[in-house]
Amino acid sequence: MYAYLVEKARPREAVGDKVAHMRALAEGYGGPWDEIRKDITDPERINYTWFESLLVDRPWKRGRVVLIGDAAHACPPTLAQGAAQCLEDATVLAELLLAADRLDRPLFDAFTDRRRDRAKAVVEASVQLACWQLDPAPDADVPGLVGRITALVTERP
Repeated sequence: MYAYLVEKARPREAVGDKVAHMRALAEGYGGPWDEIRKDITDPERINYTWFESLLVDRPWKRGRVVLIGDAAHACPPTLAQGAAQCLEDATVLAELLLAADRLDRPLFDAFTDRRRDRAKAVVEASVQLACWQLDPAPDADVPGLVGRITALVTERP
């Protein structure tokens, strides 16, 4: 299981006892967190890191290299879409490769055309949710944003 807690970024060395810190952050949550909190015992299994995002401009192919997944579009875990977007990239790329007579720029442009806007929407929504988690906004429409992305990712890529 991958579970995360959100707080403003600070130097890793400022955290001190990672287990105690994670358990303290998790105190405000119930439900599954009651069980998760009990299992937070090994500081080596805690990955204290900052949210990052990335959206590479076109092209996603140069020379013999094609970027997919986090190499092309990484996002915070707030929508739990990172791995799904990588799998979509692989599926679309495989579909295009299997249907192609030749490996040329138009093929890889078609790949980027099919994937970039969708990946961009997921990255931007993930970043927006992270911002709202760090700095709550009274007008934040979390259900609306999550609903729009859910509708988007239920469509075929």
